[in-house]
Amino acid sequence: MMNWIVLAGAAVSLLTAHQETTDAAVETQAAPVGAQEAVFETEPDPAARLQTTDTRLTPLVCPFRGEIDYEPGEVSCGMITVPENRERAGSRLIQLHYVRISPTGEDEAEHRDDPVIYLTGGPGVGVDAYVGRLKDHPIAQTRALYILEQRGIGASTSFCPQFNTIDPGLNAARNLDEMMIASAERNALCFREAAEQGIDLSGYNTVENARDVRALREALGYEQWNVWGISYGSHLGQMLLRQDPGGVRALVLDAIVPNDLHDLFDMSRIFDVLVANFTGDCDGARACEDLEARLFAAMESLRDDPVMLAAADPELAPGGETWLPPALLAYMPFSLAYEQETYAFIPALMSNMADALTQRDPVVLDGLAVALSGGMGPGGGMTMSPGMSAAVQCNDGYVQAELAAAEASAGSRWHGLVVSVAGSQRAAQVCEEAGLTPRDRADYALVQTDVPTLIVNGAWDPITPPWLAVYIHEAMPGSRYVEVPYAGHGPTRSMPECGGQVMREFFDNRDLAGLDAACLEAGAGAPQYEDLMWTTGIYRALALSPDAPKAFIAPMAWVGVSGLILLLGVIMLPMAVLARIIDRRPAAELAALTGGARLAAWLAGVSGLAGLALVGAGAARLIEDAEAAILAGLAAPAGAGSWLLLLTGLLGLGSLILLARTLASGERVRFGTLAGITLMGLAAAALTTFAFVWDIGPF
Repeated sequence: MMNWIVLAGAAVSLLTAHQETTDAAVETQAAPVGAQEAVFETEPDPAARLQTTDTRLTPLVCPFRGEIDYEPGEVSCGMITVPENRERAGSRLIQLHYVRISPTGEDEAEHRDDPVIYLTGGPGVGVDAYVGRLKDHPIAQTRALYILEQRGIGASTSFCPQFNTIDPGLNAARNLDEMMIASAERNALCFREAAEQGIDLSGYNTVENARDVRALREALGYEQWNVWGISYGSHLGQMLLRQDPGGVRALVLDAIVPNDLHDLFDMSRIFDVLVANFTGDCDGARACEDLEARLFAAMESLRDDPVMLAAADPELAPGGETWLPPALLAYMPFSLAYEQETYAFIPALMSNMADALTQRDPVVLDGLAVALSGGMGPGGGMTMSPGMSAAVQCNDGYVQAELAAAEASAGSRWHGLVVSVAGSQRAAQVCEEAGLTPRDRADYALVQTDVPTLIVNGAWDPITPPWLAVYIHEAMPGSRYVEVPYAGHGPTRSMPECGGQVMREFFDNRDLAGLDAACLEAGAGAPQYEDLMWTTGIYRALALSPDAPKAFIAPMAWVGVSGLILLLGVIMLPMAVLARIIDRRPAAELAALTGGARLAAWLAGVSGLAGLALVGAGAARLIEDAEAAILAGLAAPAGAGSWLLLLTGLLGLGSLILLARTLASGERVRFGTLAGITLMGLAAAALTTFAFVWDIGPF
């Protein structure tokens, strides 16, 4: 619904990123309408005025069974039945999915009875990604770790399952305003569908989410538990202090979304800081030269002279065209900035993509056409429930806050690139038309509490920047704030050994003053930037992907057969020489004199195989550390591999020339030797040609 969510969803889908960027589905910025400046105490017992029902727990075979590796007993699942809206008599009941990760430490004597509840992000992010990531987190070594899948997501009574494919005609946007308005219209269609099914959309808000967490604690029989919330989960954690103050034993909040949404939607400031982080101290890499200027020149060029791509899938884009949003150049590094492990490649991504799009490289545009034809609605390609997320944003006041921020950003250089007033206005209207207006702002006031609270934030968090954490820390006497230098989004999760150690000690002792958080305070370390070897090969692959796997048969056969011939030659040529030495028979007697062609062919084989290995290693580095950055090229040592692929062809041609000269001189060459060298020379030339065609050589 919100402007940046749609573009972030498109960027994430486009980049096939795996950095759990879906946590961003509600973290945006600006003062909300009617924001409370006063600080309120937690309610003594907010459940006293609510509709109650006998909650029940039902065991469940985990929906992600077979997708996440675990042994029986290590991970278990269940369902809890709760009212959809506790403030309305006769509300229907819904079921929520929860997961329990058993303590993983081998020494059972160290296991603690006070569990941890992890509050998920979004709102709207599915539980699967969290289970896969947190089941091995050190925080689970001594305590059971619970994860509740929020209402309206996945197995927790999800709705609008076809959200991203509702009315494909909405994918016909030709500028930012049209895209954001279309996103709002998709929300309207979802809200209408949900209401017709009897879903009470007013029950989807952070207050009810917090009450669900309380209901789960009570149903499980715990008097208290430790709470860990990241991103939207930090908002939910603050709300839990208001809805279940006595049930929280200790609280860790990371990547802060203030409960009152204060200053949460200042996207201009957020993107200014993002660019400054990766351009201000950027040196030592070619990508750093005039990076900020080139980035903005590319975005402004795309805004002022829009690029319409031929849609790869006419069913998803009936108009036959897909608009290339300029903001993708900002959201691609934004998506990578969530995890500090990817920082090294962000300037190169910004630089290479800015240059390619400024030049309107047709190969790049063809590949992007396929990537962007997958739909531009929020949640595209992400494991989340965009319908639930949209309802929460209406009821919590996020949408109205975004509108205020958009109107206030008229003079920003980001206006019209990532901010659309028209889109924000339509989004707010859709909320009103569906009867989803912001709840009483008293529920969203800042919280004071006696619960020991540790507040953590990454200094380079791209979406929940540290000034938001400072804001709630200053309003929460007795809390402790730790800012983690150079860390991205959620360092207690992304720095597991350090974060797990600090949280275990905190939950054990609840002593904020004596807590040793030195490893967090030391930070993630300043990034060392690397250049990427630019290649359009990935875009050629993207352009072929609609016809996969058939479209890849020819190129795979091309490189595969060439590589196989070179591999066999590299093995067999030395064996033939070794056999001759063992037999003590001269080469002339065996008609094995080739005038150096044999050596050249063997070197071509070694060069080709090494070149393929180094290019593969460069791709593997990105896939492991920053998969999305592969759109900007290949990491070291791919550059060295590209030179070897060029050398391969030269050596292959040299072997053929030497062999021809030998034959022309009248020297007799055995058929096997002749055939082997000829095949190796041709295979080497073919491999270099492949590198040239697929743009993975230094050409």
